[in-house]
Order: sequence, then C-alpha cells, then structure tokens
Amino acid sequence: MQLAGINTRNLANGLYIVNNYPKYLASQYFSTEKIKELQLRKLKFILQTAINEVPFYKTLNLKIDFNNFSEIELQKFPIVTKAIIRENYNSFISEKYVNKKLQYKSTSGSSGQPFKVPKCYYSDGIEQCMMFRAWSMNPAFKYSFHKPCIVLRSFSPKVGEPPFKVDKILNYWYLSPFDINQKNLGTYVQFIKKSKAQLLRGYPSSIYILTLLLKENNIRLPQIKTLFTSSENLLPHYKKVIQEYWQIPLIDWYGQNERTVTVQICEYGNYHNNDEYGIVELDENNQIIATSLNNNIMPLIRYATNDIAIPAKNKTCSCKRGLSIPFAGIDGRADDLLIKDDNTIIATVNIYNAMEKFPDVKQFKIIQQTDKSIHLFLSENTKLSQEYICNIEKELKQRLGNVLITSKVVNEIERNKNTEKIKSIESLIKL
Repeated sequence: MQLAGINTRNLANGLYIVNNYPKYLASQYFSTEKIKELQLRKLKFILQTAINEVPFYKTLNLKIDFNNFSEIELQKFPIVTKAIIRENYNSFISEKYVNKKLQYKSTSGSSGQPFKVPKCYYSDGIEQCMMFRAWSMNPAFKYSFHKPCIVLRSFSPKVGEPPFKVDKILNYWYLSPFDINQKNLGTYVQFIKKSKAQLLRGYPSSIYILTLLLKENNIRLPQIKTLFTSSENLLPHYKKVIQEYWQIPLIDWYGQNERTVTVQICEYGNYHNNDEYGIVELDENNQIIATSLNNNIMPLIRYATNDIAIPAKNKTCSCKRGLSIPFAGIDGRADDLLIKDDNTIIATVNIYNAMEKFPDVKQFKIIQQTDKSIHLFLSENTKLSQEYICNIEKELKQRLGNVLITSKVVNEIERNKNTEKIKSIESLIKL
C-alpha cells in the first residue's frame, strides 16, 4: 500500500525500529530466566496459531497442553523439512492469510529450487533490530540507526559503473565484493575514509581478501571499530588473518532467509542466540532445527535448516548477556559433507583444519564429484610449487582416503554471480 508515494509497510517497519531497537539493546542483558519467560510467551502464541489456524498442524492432533505450558510442548511437533513444506505449501499458511496479498523472503537453497516464506508484518523491522544489536556487540562501538556503514557485499556493479555506491536513506556505503584488487585498492580506501563509517560489514571472504591487500600495502584504517561477517562460513584461516591484522572485534552472524533464528558472536567469542527471535535445537547429527517466534503467517516450527553446527562446550559467557549459547560455530551444510572412499561421511571442519597448515594458499574450493573424486581449486598467496600442492593432496587424502584428487591453480576463486558468495566446499553427492 502506498500513502502519498510512501510504502506504508516500509514506514511501519521503520517506526518499529525506532520504537523497539532501544528495548532490544536492553533485553539482551536480562537474566536468563527473564529471557526464557519472554521466549515462552512468544512460543505459546506461535504454537497456538499453528494448532488453531494452520491446516498442516490442525490435522495432526498434537494435544498441546496450553494450560500448563512449557518448552517441552515444542517437542510434540514434528521436524519439518523444506521438501515437506514444498509438497504441502498452502497447508502451512495460516487460514487468516490465505487470500491476502503477502510479501515474501525467497531462497533457492542448494537445490536451486525457489522456496519462499511469507513475512509477518514487522519482519523487516525485527530483523534489522536483531542485526543492529549484533553490530553493537563491541563495547567500544554502539550502532544507532543511520550511522554510516561500509558494506562489502550485496552489490554487483554493471559494466562501466564504478565499484561503489551510496544508499543515502540507510547511509550504507557499498563496495563491490567482485572488484577487490590492487588496482581498486586506493579507491576503496578513500571511499571508506570518506564515509566516516566505524562499521565494516561483508562476506567473510570479501573482508579476508581486502585484509590481505591492506596488509600487503601496509595500510591501516583505524576509523573502523567493528567487523561484521555473515552469509558464508567464517573459515578458521579467514578468521585468523582478519583478527591478527585488524585487532578489533570480529562479529560473525548466522541466520537464514526463512528468518527462523539469528545467532551472533559476542566480544568474548561465544555465539549467542537471539532468544526473543527464535529457538535453536540440534538434532543427533548436529543439524540446526529452528523455530521462528515471529512468523504468525507461516509458522516455521522445528524447521530443518540443513545447516550443521559445532556443539558448544561452554554455556555461560563473561559478557553478562542472558542470551543462550546454542553452538560453538557453523560447520557447513548437511548436503556439503564429504564422503570418504569407504562411504564414511566426514564433517567439513576436518578439511578446514587440514588447509590451515598451508599458509601459501590464499583461498581454496573443493567440489566432490558423484564418483567421490575431488576437484581442488587453489589461489595463491605465494607461488605454489608442485611439491607444495602434492603435500596438500596428501593431507586431504589422510582425511578422505584413496580418492582421486585433481588440483588446479587459479588466479582467484570466483564468486557465484547470483548469490555473490564463495562456497569453499561443495558436494555433488546427495545424501
């Protein structure tokens, strides 16, 4: 709906941010018990919505005890996958919204098949509040609405266009992740300085590549107080290089386009769930099972994300936040686990640990073919000798067994033109 040329929904979400962001900044420091109470109230509402309004759940006869409600009631709901929702799509939408005009968030996922989830009315506002709060997890920098932000992602200039642009409404200063090179470095540095931004946001790979260039040219940007990564796996060697050079907090964010849960690192390096936003479970394979606490149009309850987490050993944090610690990191996606020669499935963290031993490798990409063979692509920090490459192959074979490995040195690991991301490990074997 437009009102005097203004999108009323966008306006409403903007007002939501202004009115609620200070509350979210405060609520992260509530006691664990108080946050659990808030989470439980929201969970009860979502489960009631599902049982009373959503055809798929209405037919299951789940017998939820809303009079003596606790989080245990969530376990009565089945785990649902993207495939199940696709096959029964309309039955997952609340009957109140079936014939209404809806807005959607879309994701293609690993299959490439479009999958869209209708957004609740304040979905964009809630999402931004969570993200702004994450941006502020550095005690030395608190983000407030409309502060400048350098964005090294989500921008692909057309041929002939400069590798930068400014969104004046949001005060986002965009730099192209496709054009980070020696030729453009001076332009990038001047653009960052001109923005006066203290926050640099980007894909882990884009910030990593920029960091290598800054380090090589001995350029420092002391105005930047916080680095924020998301949308790709924060690989150990990316994290090490970035943190050693910048010496400022690096905040990594996990979320999905389906908007079920969001999780981020605090200044002490622990991943905190935004408990007012969603609930995280790990199944027996450490897959993240997510429940949204906001989407009353299509309640995603115990939704199998296909993302694999590293279990957390530590459940408490010195940052004093009451937000839970659901895992210690993201290991990758379930459909990109690798298969050994004896059909054993191995976690991708084993590959990352192996590649950490080879500092002359700038970036790598592994694609496992359906016959288990490996195509390995390597870009260089320094010239890679054949002996060096052979040692990498031996290290990988220690983990993968006697599989055929074909290696190729490339100038750079290319980004996917549709997603703009770099995926370091892919498998063509569907588990």
